[in-house]
Amino acid sequence: MKKITLFMLIVFTITLQGQNKLLSSVTQYLDVNNVWQNGQGSNYEYDSNNNLISETSLSFWQTNSWQISSKDSYTYNASNKVLVNIYQNWNATTNKLENSDKRLNTYTNGNITESIIQNWNTSNSSWTNSRKNTLTWNSKNMPDSGLFYNWDGSQWAPATRLTITNNANNKITSLLFEKWDGANWVNSEKDLRTYNGNNQLITDREASWDDFNANWKVTNQTDYVLDANGNVTSETYTNATDNTQNNIRNYTYDTSSLMSSFVNPFNDKDGTDYLSQNPHVNKVLGYTNSKYGTTTYNYSNTIVLGTEKNEIAKATICVFPNPAKDFLTIQNASNYKIDKVIVSDVSGKTILQQNQNTNQVDVQNLAKGMYLIQAFSGKEKFVSKFIKE
Repeated sequence: MKKITLFMLIVFTITLQGQNKLLSSVTQYLDVNNVWQNGQGSNYEYDSNNNLISETSLSFWQTNSWQISSKDSYTYNASNKVLVNIYQNWNATTNKLENSDKRLNTYTNGNITESIIQNWNTSNSSWTNSRKNTLTWNSKNMPDSGLFYNWDGSQWAPATRLTITNNANNKITSLLFEKWDGANWVNSEKDLRTYNGNNQLITDREASWDDFNANWKVTNQTDYVLDANGNVTSETYTNATDNTQNNIRNYTYDTSSLMSSFVNPFNDKDGTDYLSQNPHVNKVLGYTNSKYGTTTYNYSNTIVLGTEKNEIAKATICVFPNPAKDFLTIQNASNYKIDKVIVSDVSGKTILQQNQNTNQVDVQNLAKGMYLIQAFSGKEKFVSKFIKE
């Protein structure tokens, strides 16, 4: 009995750990027929210290299955701060990830003080210097200035100077960026921030310096709406030059759970969260985007990559009705011998499989949403999508 109890406890613990991690995200968009289609996705992987060690970006529309498009990999020091971040792009010809950029971080007393960005040189298969960013910290352990450099082939040349202004609550009110013109630092861009009574960011304005009129011109503005728990429920991005709203993002949450209870990719990786805002207090479920569709976060499984390339021509097989409420019929005009049918969710997780009676699929018990259906004939397959009403 003790062995059974111990076994069940281990299984429960493993399951609980899996559920306490944000593992993937899927972004969908509406096509011309007003049907939701997969667009992009991401898989997140963590180490034993709950640090994000890889974020793999995926694309869907080009191959009708999930394929790698790029990957960020992270290594950490003993203080769980990122030392190296390598970004790689996927080469569809060689089917391999290829180096693109690398960031090397240096810390002093636990604070990041230098980042060197390098680009991959394919001609000699080595990393080449590109940019260097430095930060200085004040007595309150907050960053207050920075210098950014470009590599000119032999040395670091000054490019941008950053001055940070904080209020009495150690919140950023402005970031001033000046560019080096060869002799002097001159105004370039400015970021102005305002907060509510709870010291939460509510407005972020970006301005560019107008040399002709010698004044600042606001170019973009982002407004934040927060709920009583401090979650950002909406972000509205406005082009200030013509006062048009370019994009609105609305978040949804599970307010019964705290985001800090879940291992997630939003955690501060290098100690610079001070420069941005973490919008999620409660468990974030996803968001809708007025321009790009909807994104859903998945805490139970990762996205499954497509591996099989051979596909049956869509003209020979079709599924109907679409949308479907109870049963989905597979019409096989070319009399392919269908060996099995698999229905999966948008992340690629198998929901049901049929190896018999493959001309009709019972979808009555499926939750509402979009699904993928695959019909296999030997090594070939037919792939389509359907909506469950």
